[in-house]
Amino acid sequence: MQVLKNIIRYPIKGLSGEILKETRVNPGSSISYDRKYALARFDTNINELSPEYLKKTNFLALVKDEKLALLKTCLDHQDEKLKLYYNQELCYEGFLNNLNDLEKLSIFFCKFLNIDLEKKPRLVRDKSKNKEDLKHSFSDIPDKAISLISQETIKDFESKIKKNINFLRFRGNFNYVGGKPWEEFSWVGKKIKIGFAEFEVFKRTQRCRATTVNPDTGERDINIPFELNKNYGHFDLGVYLRVIKGGVVKQGDKIEVKI
Repeated sequence: MQVLKNIIRYPIKGLSGEILKETRVNPGSSISYDRKYALARFDTNINELSPEYLKKTNFLALVKDEKLALLKTCLDHQDEKLKLYYNQELCYEGFLNNLNDLEKLSIFFCKFLNIDLEKKPRLVRDKSKNKEDLKHSFSDIPDKAISLISQETIKDFESKIKKNINFLRFRGNFNYVGGKPWEEFSWVGKKIKIGFAEFEVFKRTQRCRATTVNPDTGERDINIPFELNKNYGHFDLGVYLRVIKGGVVKQGDKIEVKI
């Protein structure tokens, strides 16, 4: 039996996630507040009133900036107050709806990542008139998706490379236990039910250089794409889900594959 173990969202692309006990999902949307914000590089052209999909290289992200893994994020979604911690010490505090605080945030990342001040990143979001659940998500793919990862698959991968792999390395939204390793690939094109919600499994998740970063140390210690290809002949781990029927999803919910 497959059981949902973790629900995680990542409010700011590239930074640490928030563990949820439950979440409501709606058709045409990802998890609320997942990748709601991103830190655009200085030369990234983005229209916040009508944002469109851009590749991850346009933003601060682990694929290039592994030190981001060492920051712990605390964000109050109601008043948009952000706190960042480094080595358990507060290193930034400010509001994401305050222009002065946003300027300080840009300068903080310049200093933290050793970026020239003339190339300051800036926080971006969807400022369109869409309702919250339909706003743009700064995901790695163009689709509004929820990523699903099997702990059994990770265990099988660990056994092949004889190294421990923290599941947070893959930054999944839903992580589940039970079932057989790699069975989730056979779900592509099928529908699954988790809690009161239903999803279409529409795509395997191809892994990139971001997964080489250890989320605990901020160091590139395992070449995940290389090891996947070497041991399995592909670069994929996990699948993407599309919400087709909204509802509440909770930790401990069973995952049912619809035939």
